Amino acid sequence: MKRLILVFTLCFPFLFFSQSSEKLNEMRNAPFTIRGTIGIPRTISSNMFRTCFNGVYAGNVSFNYRIFNNVIVGLGYDNSHFLNNKKVFTYYIPPSGQKEYGLSYNTRIMNHSGFLRIGGDKFFSNTGYMNYSVNSGLMAMNYFNVEADSSVENRPYGPKMIYSPYVQPEISVNFIVGEERTLSLSIMLAYTTVLTNFDPKSPRFNHFAEVKSKSNRHYMSWLNIGFGFNVLIGKKAAASGA
Repeated sequence: MKRLILVFTLCFPFLFFSQSSEKLNEMRNAPFTIRGTIGIPRTISSNMFRTCFNGVYAGNVSFNYRIFNNVIVGLGYDNSHFLNNKKVFTYYIPPSGQKEYGLSYNTRIMNHSGFLRIGGDKFFSNTGYMNYSVNSGLMAMNYFNVEADSSVENRPYGPKMIYSPYVQPEISVNFIVGEERTLSLSIMLAYTTVLTNFDPKSPRFNHFAEVKSKSNRHYMSWLNIGFGFNVLIGKKAAASGA
């Protein structure tokens, strides 16, 4: 994963500068775009949150308008899904007179959020462009399938629904496909930070030694590498002029 991120990051400056020219600097994307992404998020911080949950998927869709040059603003919806770490949350209880049996957790987080997007496109060829954007809004984090646990470590119980602002820088490389130039496909990298700390009492995980031993100093965050599409509406993409 680290090598992939490094290669992905190093390629961007090369694309940005290698084919720069006055003509490319004058190229403009379509005035209206519908942009979507999908990927598998990897939890980064806090250490406690990373121990508890693994990413299943993360995606968003936004509707954008080019206000001047290649600067865009838009509104969008983001959805992500996380599942508890199966390596940690399966343990055995030996009842009296019975064989040991396993209790396998299936606790999930489903996130829904609306966001404001601001960014810009930069062409590096007639059919390729970079996008640099920041998405920010309010996220609703909903815990599902929470196993009942009345142990002292999980009291007072944390809320199963949490609302928090978040910020999501995103960078992508896009390639226009087809003769009509109305669609581009992309590879993207996004980093999401939820501006609140993880509470292990919400999913009732605070009684696990593997969880309590981890630090929880930082906000919850995850890295998403995936693919996307852009529907280009209006004047053809890569036409010169504003």
